[in-house]
Amino acid sequence: MLLTVKFKTNPTQEQRRKVDAWRPMVRSLKNFCLADRINSYADSFALGPFCTLRHQAEACPLTCSVNRSASVGYPWKAERVAKRDGKKVKKGQRLPPSKRSAYEMHSAYLPEMKVSRPWYQSVNADVLQQALRQQDAAFNQFFSGKANFPRFKKLTDVRGFEFKPGTVRFDEATRKVFIPSLGWMKYFQSRTLGSHYKVCKSHLMFEADGLYVVALLDYPEVADYSCKALAALKTVTGLDRGIRKIVAGADGEVVLNPQISKRFERRLKIRRRRLSRKKKGSSNRSKAGRQVSRVHQKIRRVRTDFQWKLAKKEAAKADVIGLEALNVKGMIKRCKPKQDESGRFTQNGQKAKSALNKAIADAAWFSLEQKLRHQASKLGNWVVSVPARFSSQACSACGYVSTNNREGEKFLCEACGHHDDADIQASVVIADRARIRIGLPNLPMVSRKVTLSPALTGHRQVELSAALAVEPKNLVCSEIVSSVQLELFHFESKPNCGCTAQESPVIAPSA
Repeated sequence: MLLTVKFKTNPTQEQRRKVDAWRPMVRSLKNFCLADRINSYADSFALGPFCTLRHQAEACPLTCSVNRSASVGYPWKAERVAKRDGKKVKKGQRLPPSKRSAYEMHSAYLPEMKVSRPWYQSVNADVLQQALRQQDAAFNQFFSGKANFPRFKKLTDVRGFEFKPGTVRFDEATRKVFIPSLGWMKYFQSRTLGSHYKVCKSHLMFEADGLYVVALLDYPEVADYSCKALAALKTVTGLDRGIRKIVAGADGEVVLNPQISKRFERRLKIRRRRLSRKKKGSSNRSKAGRQVSRVHQKIRRVRTDFQWKLAKKEAAKADVIGLEALNVKGMIKRCKPKQDESGRFTQNGQKAKSALNKAIADAAWFSLEQKLRHQASKLGNWVVSVPARFSSQACSACGYVSTNNREGEKFLCEACGHHDDADIQASVVIADRARIRIGLPNLPMVSRKVTLSPALTGHRQVELSAALAVEPKNLVCSEIVSSVQLELFHFESKPNCGCTAQESPVIAPSA
């Protein structure tokens, strides 16, 4: 089983000085390698009409000469390989030397660079190698069409250092972690690691409040989480994610959006204003920048804590949890610019959509889904993604779909007259689609939580005071009023004081 741990470290002044000195050198190395690859392409001849580095097409050697390699370092491999393209080679057979990749050329250039730039010798060799691998991975992501072209890095873009697997060691007895070239460093032990684990990956990360060590641990003796069998599934529920109500469940429970970014908006505005008034390059500006980072860190931590608690609670409600397949990245994408016949840019609706984008980003639906899947996997429950089309307009009772069924947060079916809260109604539709998707259309849905009437619970209702009794919208009598529940979201008042039905109003259905 794989487990990721994160601990805050307490480095000495010498260790902190070394780490701060590594950061600009790693940034310079990445920018140097990026510039070298760009120059290597610019110096190559273009044989075809579509030979551009940003053109996502398959490069054919006969028609296109897109150079994806580098210029520094020796381009040919000196060693002889026993296999070529997966085929065995006869013993003693001479093979032409194969060409190095861009990463291999830059990696072979590191010893020469340390001679010309002696200050790089103080940086751990694994940190430099991993920085080159990250640069090469960024180019591979670009050529595969999954990311944009790599950019030159600022100092703050270097978020941490990666070390080789197995080089970082934890000592829980002394609460210290061994980091290559830095030695033993104290850390705050917020959890125990146990025994019989292997460190697969390790990073030293920069945060607003200090350095953190992040490690991916492998416990071979602990089995991975397993999902329940199809025959063992007993209940199903659905979750509808929104902005005002971040989660609405099929059981009738609604969780309001805490609007975490809005809570810290004023504090962040003040810190940013202080930062803008500081002189560039001064120590006061760097201090003000750290204060802004602390606010962002606070927002991130509060949101993460809220989502983990919510995910754990929702994951334990049913064996199958249905979620809408939302393209959150596309929902918060900026609108395309519009031009008229003369070429002038016109309004494209981005200003009206910016508030919606901000609210969706604050809700963080995708990260909530990730945490929900993790918590459900620990319990063996299923998380099923279903199409989101017409989930808020379809009736869960008869299946009729119409845009007029929903008005704000109220749902009233035009065909059968079914009425309910719109978000809860959508979650029921999602749950129904989830059980159909897994092939169990008759799987029982979680029961809806209904507040019982005082006559059933035995609790006495609060009497109206004399001041409230004379209000025009309140009851004309100050006696105790009992509520009898007829159906969901429909109540009728019956006075116990002998008033007529005309004198006692009926409580309207709540939305």
